[in-house]
Amino acid sequence: MFCLIILSLTFAYSQTTVKSDCDVKLDNIFKAYNLKIKYETVQYIYNAKALPKNDLFLNNSFELIRGISYFEKKQDITPEIKSGELENVEWMSKEEMDLYIERLNCTPDDAYKEYEVFLQNIQLEKEMYLKCIDMELVKGDESEYAKDEIFYSFKHPWTSLLPPKITKLDFLKVFKEYILIDEKREMPDSVRAFAFLNCGCKIPPFVSLSPTKNKKQ
Repeated sequence: MFCLIILSLTFAYSQTTVKSDCDVKLDNIFKAYNLKIKYETVQYIYNAKALPKNDLFLNNSFELIRGISYFEKKQDITPEIKSGELENVEWMSKEEMDLYIERLNCTPDDAYKEYEVFLQNIQLEKEMYLKCIDMELVKGDESEYAKDEIFYSFKHPWTSLLPPKITKLDFLKVFKEYILIDEKREMPDSVRAFAFLNCGCKIPPFVSLSPTKNKKQ
């Protein structure tokens, strides 16, 4: 009887350990998601032709990348606009943009390398990550990740167009297929990701997604 109790406790402890390990693994996958967004954000800032002064996006981006605010008074970032009025946007000078980027201290190459290395470290434990994802996928709609949605890619500021949303469970499906099974260096773009989710299709990376480039000349 005593042996049975010990075996039961050992099994329960083992199950708890697996769950705890999987919680860490799944958290890491969404840390990889955050690094993906960070890279896309830095890339956007570096490619921007102009940036507005005291902008909430710039402050949030600085906090995302550096962990601190760029502007001294966050409450002064967004001026109060009365209904019907157009906001008067003041743009950064080239010197101000250069200073912001200098203080950001993170180039697109830096952000991509951090993202890439993090994914490579996950791939080193491929089997454990696959096990944890499969344990979640089998739950289907009962999974807690089926209820939460995230933007698949970077949300461009100053536009009403939003990137497509995806459940965290679907993100795990895409991550499993591209990062763990195919061992890609990065997550696919949103068109390829949603093609995979909708029909299991994998659009080759060398195929242009531009409707004009694919037309016969």
